[in-house]
Amino acid sequence: MSVSIKVAVRCRPYTVDDKLGVKLKQNSDEEGEIELINCDYTTKRFPFTYAWWSAYGYQRHLTGDNMNDADNMELIDQETAYNQVGTKIKEDLLGGNAVVLFAYGLSGSGKTYTVFGPDAVDAPEAWFKHKEPHKLWGIFPRLAYELFNMKQDGWKISMKYFQNVVDTVRDLMSPNAEEQHYKNGMRKDPDGFMDIEWCGTKVLHSWNDLRMEFQTCNARKAIAPTQFNPMSTRGHCIMVLEVEMPGEVEGMKLRGRVYVCDLAGTEPAGDIVYALYTKIQFDDGSFEYKFNGPHSDMKKTKELQEQGKKINLSLSEMAQFFMKMAEAFKAKKLKPGASIPGCNSFFLCKYLKDTMLQARTYLFCAIRPEVQFLKYTFATLGFAQNASVVKLAPKKATVAASAQERKLMAELEAMKALVAQLQANNSNQPSNTSGSVS
Repeated sequence: MSVSIKVAVRCRPYTVDDKLGVKLKQNSDEEGEIELINCDYTTKRFPFTYAWWSAYGYQRHLTGDNMNDADNMELIDQETAYNQVGTKIKEDLLGGNAVVLFAYGLSGSGKTYTVFGPDAVDAPEAWFKHKEPHKLWGIFPRLAYELFNMKQDGWKISMKYFQNVVDTVRDLMSPNAEEQHYKNGMRKDPDGFMDIEWCGTKVLHSWNDLRMEFQTCNARKAIAPTQFNPMSTRGHCIMVLEVEMPGEVEGMKLRGRVYVCDLAGTEPAGDIVYALYTKIQFDDGSFEYKFNGPHSDMKKTKELQEQGKKINLSLSEMAQFFMKMAEAFKAKKLKPGASIPGCNSFFLCKYLKDTMLQARTYLFCAIRPEVQFLKYTFATLGFAQNASVVKLAPKKATVAASAQERKLMAELEAMKALVAQLQANNSNQPSNTSGSVS
């Protein structure tokens, strides 16, 4: 069975005073539409699976004549976004599928916020600092929280987390943030999914294990403030959560995986500056980061721009991949799940393209509402339009249980049966009643 990449486009809140550049509308469960306004682009309407307007506080910044348009769009918060996709993702994962969630767009447009939520280690609102469900949690924390609450005997949940910085891979789970060239240890596993073999994997026993691991790992990420984002991730971050569960066939296990791919920003390297910000808190509890201008040390900006050049090249290769794939599918030259040759020069395509073609894949494109960012918005929507044409051929991963695992599972089932029998026997015993005997 073939399926397409599901595309969700989400618009973040305003950061500067400007006219409205986009209108978003969800027509049905999986039919959304984005319209570009106050512009002269030839193509202005883009149909996607989901269209999420999340520009809270737009009244403080919106100028021009489109206040009514903004008022008429439904605001989509973190919980609503999860409700629209989370159940489907969870069902696919528990069914033994690989699920790829990848976030694409300009820095600061809300990529990380959508898939994770706030995740800066020094921010009190960071998702991993909240043990119970929080309104700012993104898609992954909500999914993981539910998985750990559902966890049963015989399940094993493990995690791998790394970041691609220029030509290296940084193992975020390594105590010393070990780095190697991105080609080292990149191999397909027996199921055909790409893996970085030398990066560490850790078994997680509880939701708290996951939270604490993320807090530690995120402190090792390469981040920097740019004019697009006060906490810009300077590379592609990929987290793999794997869930092994007993399968329906005795002696076999299902292996579900979710790949959360939080890509670096798409802005041209030459546009980037190392930025200074002020955090502004509002009476309703919300806050914004105000851009105060570039840092006086131009060496900091130069370093970011050099990083940005490699980021641009890897993202451009991914864009070329989707464009060529879309052309091939439209011409009926490719079968679902098939790929094209090439597009292997940089980490992102080399690692991700074959995996997402045999997974259930969700693309979360983040855009900004302001007219001044429309050139970036238009490019992001073009990327998403090509991706939406690509046909996938998802496959399930199964793994044979070892002899020791089969023995333990058999013993566990025998113990459960014994407990159930004892409980049944106790319920059939006549109850003791107190009384005098004459």
